[in-house]
Amino acid sequence: MNIIKSIFTKPCSPIYKLLGSRSRRAVCGNGKITEEPDDYHPGGLHPVSLGDTFNFNQYEILRKLGYGQYSTVWLARDSKYQRYVALKILRADCYGGPHDIFEREMLLKIAEKNCHQGHHHVSSLLDHFNHAGPNGDHVCLVFNVLGHHLGHQIIKYEGLRLPVKSVKVITRQLLLGLDFLHRKCGIIHTDLKPTNILLELENPSQVISQYLGKVPPRTGPMRGGIGPLREVLTTPLIPDMAKPHVRIIDFGVASWRGNHLTDVIQSPALRAPEVIIGAPWDAGVDIWSLGCLTLEFVQGIVPFSCQASKKGTWTVEDDHLARITEIIGPFPPQFIEKGSRASHFFDKQGNLIRIPNLSPTSLERLVNGTAMPFSKPSDMPNADVPIFVDFLRGMLAIDPETRKSASELLQHEWINRGAE
Repeated sequence: MNIIKSIFTKPCSPIYKLLGSRSRRAVCGNGKITEEPDDYHPGGLHPVSLGDTFNFNQYEILRKLGYGQYSTVWLARDSKYQRYVALKILRADCYGGPHDIFEREMLLKIAEKNCHQGHHHVSSLLDHFNHAGPNGDHVCLVFNVLGHHLGHQIIKYEGLRLPVKSVKVITRQLLLGLDFLHRKCGIIHTDLKPTNILLELENPSQVISQYLGKVPPRTGPMRGGIGPLREVLTTPLIPDMAKPHVRIIDFGVASWRGNHLTDVIQSPALRAPEVIIGAPWDAGVDIWSLGCLTLEFVQGIVPFSCQASKKGTWTVEDDHLARITEIIGPFPPQFIEKGSRASHFFDKQGNLIRIPNLSPTSLERLVNGTAMPFSKPSDMPNADVPIFVDFLRGMLAIDPETRKSASELLQHEWINRGAE
């Protein structure tokens, strides 16, 4: 039996589940899901209503744009400069509490180090201030309003695949942004994922004014009553944009290269090997995440999506390490030795303890297989396949010591071949 067929049809193979979990995003939004219901308490989120004003009435809240564990984000009108802005209101305990994140300081550093092309692909701080509310003192951050995150874009394409030409444009911009963050600012994002990569709006003032005029505010169950729900500003598909431009956002869990906020970083499917086994980590974790995302953007698959055994035979982390080994190859012994948690996963010979029987495949077979979702994209020339795989290998090297940096990857043939 052809090995690739047996790998993808064998239920006990960890890579088998790729066929059943091609994306970690779920499409929902019927207005019935309560947003952040338990986070409005002392030290938590600040309660906001449409029409509220901040910073001595400078910013008036118009719509809700998003929310997360540490903040809510709002579309606001800036009366001082007559513009629309995105206002991010952090939890009260983000500063002076148990979390004490670095976000404001990092954004000020980014604003200071603006003599690099990558500066244009990172969220830019316009203003910041503090706001006293019933749940404490909140740091508030002001940004330009952006459009869709890439997760919203991907679900609009057949097979969840973006056009290869668009992926090259986006990936190059992301590498510029990461090179700027890593080398000029000393910042590791640690949470690069589709929802943290946003497209700039073309003619933002016009787009936002038209949206506000046509679309009534979304409301629904909130904190025991009815309140504003998040909205998505209309954004064209990437190929329909004259010059697609992305920005990396959200530094709420980012770390300085010399001062880590936490060692629990990255979305599980995008988590670098060194983080899983407890080895030292640096800027290379962002490069690993980008490698996973680039393959996802091109093929519509999440290469290292993982889950625990239903029988409890292996854990999510065991499955993750098995998938990496099956696709990329065995973990180098000298790298395993650096992991404080490595003995939990590997025996003395470097074999996985709980998943000893693996079904090896390769990046080549994920990109140029015989059937969907592993077939070659129709818009990728045959000659580009080995070049693309080599590009991916530079980002998905298991040992971060051999992983390429953003500046090195910007020189790669694939990212420059045929790109505008």
